[in-house]
Amino acid sequence: MTRRSYLTLAKIAEMEPAGLAEEWARRYGAPAPSISPDLVRLGLAYRFQEQRHGGVSRASKTVMKRTAAAADQPAKPATIIRKLTPGTRLVRDWHGVGHTVTVLEDGFAYDGKHWPSLSAIAKAITGAHWNGPRFFGLTERRK
Repeated sequence: MTRRSYLTLAKIAEMEPAGLAEEWARRYGAPAPSISPDLVRLGLAYRFQEQRHGGVSRASKTVMKRTAAAADQPAKPATIIRKLTPGTRLVRDWHGVGHTVTVLEDGFAYDGKHWPSLSAIAKAITGAHWNGPRFFGLTERRK
């Protein structure tokens, strides 16, 4: 009976391509892929450490699967918000009625009143919660 020499990461680094292919087949139960010897070494080193210290935890696999699934989804376009300078007038037609808002240093003027945000004005106009910059056409989706 021959005694198999103990495999270490240092030995993997020194192995010739034929030895790498043989070790790959032994560790993975399949022929080595036709990739560079350096990549085969990386795969063997990973497998060696996986067998020695345990594989990826179930929780980590779940996170990786979710991340991969999210990466397959089309990215939502970023939103561009324009900077408003005091004195700028925003005009919006809502159900046939024109609404004009003036940008101030510390908020907005609309209908003779001072407002803290465009969202508050949009809610006053529509009666529903709106994103103020979007209601007034200040956000633009990138293509």
